[in-house]
Amino acid sequence: MTTSRQLLGHVSSRVRQERENRGWTQQKLADRAKVSRRMLAGIEAEASNVSLATLDRIANAMNLTFADLVREPETTPAAGPIVLWQGEHRNSQALLLQSAPATRTVEMWHWTLAPQERYVASPDRKGTREMLYVISGALTIEFERRHQRVPARESVVFASDRKFNYVNLENVVTRFVKNTIE
Repeated sequence: MTTSRQLLGHVSSRVRQERENRGWTQQKLADRAKVSRRMLAGIEAEASNVSLATLDRIANAMNLTFADLVREPETTPAAGPIVLWQGEHRNSQALLLQSAPATRTVEMWHWTLAPQERYVASPDRKGTREMLYVISGALTIEFERRHQRVPARESVVFASDRKFNYVNLENVVTRFVKNTIE
């Protein structure tokens, strides 16, 4: 399994390599991805803790899938999981399990959230949906005007092109699988 530090190193060189292959300056990629040049320079220097949403914008700007950007070059789509988010508690993390082409892409994730942990998500691209299955515990999904509790052994599908949060309001670790479909 890839660690967060290894991932940052890999993503740093991958972003720089893809940018240079296109003959782009940092400013050109930053403008296309709608991030600051300073943020991009920090990512390329392995000095910036980058959000998943920012990585997704950078991938899109270079016409790559998120999985293409974060996956190590020698791995294949069937390779092992990649840790892409680590919460404050060691029991909170997001693992990218698989990715497959769709209209744009499909990603399969395994998430764990420790008790009282919250993940604040950025909206995905227009038309993107998430399909979740809770393995254990219960997951609360907060939307702007409502929230939905999904207990173990139940699933939900929702449009993820709006603001939402994953929250574990339980006293046990929550584990769930999510598919992101574009």
